[in-house]
Amino acid sequence: MLTRLMRAMVGGLIAAGLLFAAGTAQAGSVLKEGFAFPTDHTPKIVVFRPEVQVGTLRAAGQDEPNVEWTQTARTNIASEMKTQATAQGLNLEFLGDQQGTDAELIDSHRALFLAVSSAVMTHGIAGDHLPTKREERTEENPGKRWRLDWTLGPGMAKFAEATGAEYGLFFYTHDAYGSAGRKTAMIFAAMWGAYVPTGIHVGYAGLVDLKTGDIVWFNTDIAMGGDPRETEGAAKRVGQLLAGFPGSKPAFPGASAAAPK
Repeated sequence: MLTRLMRAMVGGLIAAGLLFAAGTAQAGSVLKEGFAFPTDHTPKIVVFRPEVQVGTLRAAGQDEPNVEWTQTARTNIASEMKTQATAQGLNLEFLGDQQGTDAELIDSHRALFLAVSSAVMTHGIAGDHLPTKREERTEENPGKRWRLDWTLGPGMAKFAEATGAEYGLFFYTHDAYGSAGRKTAMIFAAMWGAYVPTGIHVGYAGLVDLKTGDIVWFNTDIAMGGDPRETEGAAKRVGQLLAGFPGSKPAFPGASAAAPK
């Protein structure tokens, strides 16, 4: 017989599971209509420090960050980004740690990317498309189409001026591994016919035109593979997030085929 605490915990997990199932989106790589890199030179891409969080998902759903895991994952992911970019012939330059107002400016735009990413995922990939993002039907294009039409604003031009880069690459990955209590609660929830995820494995990647601030490519997955705390896992994670990157070779190491637009 379940205790009152366990009943309350399982009830909360069931509700969370139902919300998760209702909001589940397919992974997808989306390219802005008509976008392509220039062909007369290799464009310089500045990489904002990857936003990485790794921790534990507790029984009742608390997401508890782990500093050591996060630092290890951040180091592995940054290393893999450089390795895979070199293999793809990309000209990436990582923004180093900044101080004062420069650091605040970078952090504010990284936070803005995360906020906009949520909107792109919900209204550009998941299926809850906004009417304002719908393309007009034409004889050449009779079916429904949804455009990648989000921006981080003209403030991104400051980074073009400061770095000489044409594009900015943002990277976000979040993992929370289920604790023993979480897995036990999941079993109880399953007995009640509910699905409760054992962990969180989400990632976003986005390429921004620094002159305009427009997002020209975006990729996301809410069920990512690879453990970024391990070198091999980080390689798989980076490959998945860079799948469908404009102008890339057939696939990055560890990447699966990108979902269609």
